[in-house]
Amino acid sequence: MPCANSIEEAVGMAEARWPGLELKIKSSNVANSACPDCGGDDRFILFDNGYFFCNPGPGHCARSGWLDDNNQHTWTPEELRLRKIEAQLQHLARNQKDHERRLTAIERLNQSHVHERYHDNLDAAAYEWWAGKGVECWAIQDYKLGYCPRCPTDKEHHRPSYTIPVFDQSQTKLVNLRHRLAHAENGDKYRPEMAGLGVSLFGSHHLIGAEMGIILEGSIKSIVTAQYGFPTVGLFGKRGRFQKEWLDMFPMDKPIYIGLDPDATENAERLAAGIAKTGKEAYVIDWPNMKPDDMLVAGCTPDEWMAYVHLARKVH
Repeated sequence: MPCANSIEEAVGMAEARWPGLELKIKSSNVANSACPDCGGDDRFILFDNGYFFCNPGPGHCARSGWLDDNNQHTWTPEELRLRKIEAQLQHLARNQKDHERRLTAIERLNQSHVHERYHDNLDAAAYEWWAGKGVECWAIQDYKLGYCPRCPTDKEHHRPSYTIPVFDQSQTKLVNLRHRLAHAENGDKYRPEMAGLGVSLFGSHHLIGAEMGIILEGSIKSIVTAQYGFPTVGLFGKRGRFQKEWLDMFPMDKPIYIGLDPDATENAERLAAGIAKTGKEAYVIDWPNMKPDDMLVAGCTPDEWMAYVHLARKVH
């Protein structure tokens, strides 16, 4: 049986077993760190069921096992095989429950029509705020952007927020709703209306019939650049997780360009490399020392903007 029920519990067990180990949680079911045995950077992988291994490679120990196994029992190959199968089934069951909870939350969000109420809240000052970001009036209407005078996610300070609905590729179903908090520090600007909705790709409808796909950092960048006809989608932050299934939204056999902000080149290269491994053509755009939406707002012409895309570096 699995010896842990969550990644947090598994991390606690691992750090108790190896004092000084500093695991970083990467997702709801995986954490990693330097290996406690051979020290290989980020090679030690821990799963939420308590199974761990040191990723094989030159100079790495490739050790694997379970957190509750302190070498007091020698597992036969058959016992290990059955235990892994049991842990995998347990993990699949938890994933199915998470998926069902997410679908229920999304359905509640759609039935609430809260994005329409936020859109109706827009006043002259809110329109001016959106315009200051480079969003035109027609786009404010088209994307159902909104305003909330007391953000429900900010129970401590009651700051206002500007709302961004996220729809599926057909633009018929709401899959998320993001609040952009006013007067918030970097790293705390964006919050979801409801927890448990999962990560989403913003602006996927821009990709329909396109000759390429351009991945930017953030939904507002996607809106501003799409106003000029560019097929851009937005990740939520430079470290936003990209889901492999999102590749199905991109035009088949067309290149994908990653144009994260100038301070996120390494993140862009990692994302491009991951996409390239799937067989897709992936390129990294090297912007000048300006964010891609700011370039257009500052007066860069669409042709000048597109020139940076054409000069992008292919990643293998």
